[in-house]
Amino acid sequence: MTVGEIRRQAAKDADEILTKYWDGSFPVNPVPIARDLGASVFLAQLGDDEYGRLESDSAGPNIYIDRDQPAKRKVFTCAHEIGHLVSHADEPEAVFVDKRSDEGRGTASEIYANEFAGNLLMPPDEVRELHTFGEDAASMADHFGVSLQAMSYRLRVLGLLSQ
Repeated sequence: MTVGEIRRQAAKDADEILTKYWDGSFPVNPVPIARDLGASVFLAQLGDDEYGRLESDSAGPNIYIDRDQPAKRKVFTCAHEIGHLVSHADEPEAVFVDKRSDEGRGTASEIYANEFAGNLLMPPDEVRELHTFGEDAASMADHFGVSLQAMSYRLRVLGLLSQ
């Protein structure tokens, strides 16, 4: 798959998950969505290079989020790990680690999980609508409950903010 195909699949999958499990309110809370998908979500003390991880045990999938991260990063990490859960549903024994370093960032799995998280937390129709109404990146970041960095990146991906 090309990067574009990976991103389109992630967007499609995130839209399906929102349609099925989301209550329609902003900001999107990924924790109930993860639980509806059968995952348990935990705050944990992770390694110095980890934002989060997805792994399974006999009770099912578990999402671990580094407790030392800012709240908005925890939300994105949870959505990112849901992306791994959705894209690797047929691999229940797989372990995924969201690292702070650039290690593994360009892999298909990480591209998918990041794109999935962006679409889950910042649905494109809502982003475009707010942009049309003249909202700036900072006010949109507040609306979606994400960092300004994540919002700015999302606006660039959607072609609404120049590089």
